[in-house]
Amino acid sequence: MAYTKQELLQLGIKLEELADTRRKIVDIRVFDYIDDLTLDDTTLRQLDYTIDLYQDYLEFLLSFSKSNLEKILKGLRNTEVIDNHVVERENYNWLLVYQETHHSTAINYLIRKLFVEQEELSPAILSKAHEILMRGTSNEEDIFLKFRRNNQQYVGYRDNDKNVIEFLPISYNEIKLALNLFCDYYDQPEIKSSISYVKPFVIHGLLAALQIFEDGNTRVARSIQHIKMFQVTRELFSVNLNLPALYFSKTYIPYRKEYRDLISKIALNPTNQTWNEWIVFNLRKVQDQIYFNEDNLKRTRKL
Repeated sequence: MAYTKQELLQLGIKLEELADTRRKIVDIRVFDYIDDLTLDDTTLRQLDYTIDLYQDYLEFLLSFSKSNLEKILKGLRNTEVIDNHVVERENYNWLLVYQETHHSTAINYLIRKLFVEQEELSPAILSKAHEILMRGTSNEEDIFLKFRRNNQQYVGYRDNDKNVIEFLPISYNEIKLALNLFCDYYDQPEIKSSISYVKPFVIHGLLAALQIFEDGNTRVARSIQHIKMFQVTRELFSVNLNLPALYFSKTYIPYRKEYRDLISKIALNPTNQTWNEWIVFNLRKVQDQIYFNEDNLKRTRKL
């Protein structure tokens, strides 16, 4: 069910803007494009380079002793808890305090449910991960709302007391269907090929475009992305770590505008081209984070 005229008017849309605004509503057909996604030459070159870089990075991590590797993986996780929120401009000092007092993280929860207990991803698991992520944030009250219950949210900004709408989320009436399609896509068995390496980015883009929560959508999307990459690491690279080897929310921070713009393109025009642009953007963020991690770890090893 699409947005009603009254819902659009309540968002501050003028009558003469209704037709144009309706073209900015995310459609459930966003899922139709991912099954036929084809990587172009630029993406394939970036993918090959990133996979080689990631394999070398994994070998470097495994060169550490078991006890040191465990400390490294926990340190990376704890940093990601902060960075994931900093991308959304939360209060850094408050989040540091929160991190010191709360040991349950969405990363830990998702690993327990999806890998230890071997459950399939479900709306309930997504909702609980969102609840954990939103604790201690400026919009903590949203954890009690679970999934969005109205069509009064938009992705955009305020300019001179006017809503500038980049896109409108999928109608709340279609969230249940979207959740089922998303979880089905996430849980599809992986084909052991290099193409599996881009699936985490597709999952990230889908969830960010759908906007199924009142707030915190991209935080959840990044967490789910990193968990899927953890799975790909185990299945594609046969490296059985107990925590993800890589998170890269930090690398999005200087590129917030490009990040949001690319998500908007996927949301409203999910073509092969826009998906490839999004995937290349994420592959480059992976590269940046690998360089950063390796440099830090090499300097630490020398101390």
